[in-house]
Amino acid sequence: MQTMQPGRLGIITLRRETGARYARIHRMWVSARNLYRRLHSEPVQDLAALRAAAARLDDLDRGRAALRRDLKALAD
Repeated sequence: MQTMQPGRLGIITLRRETGARYARIHRMWVSARNLYRRLHSEPVQDLAALRAAAARLDDLDRGRAALRRDLKALAD
């Protein structure tokens, strides 16, 4: 039986770890989006909380996009 080359095993491990990080950041992004929507829909808005939620959502969105690019690069 022939064993897998270390390089290929490393790529598989990297894909798996990147996929797990993407899943985690996606859950965090969904939570941040729901918080932003809830704050935005309140009749009296707390602008500081709304700005903080928007900044967090933007940070998570950029991180999610970077991980998505990494996953696409690893898939090729």
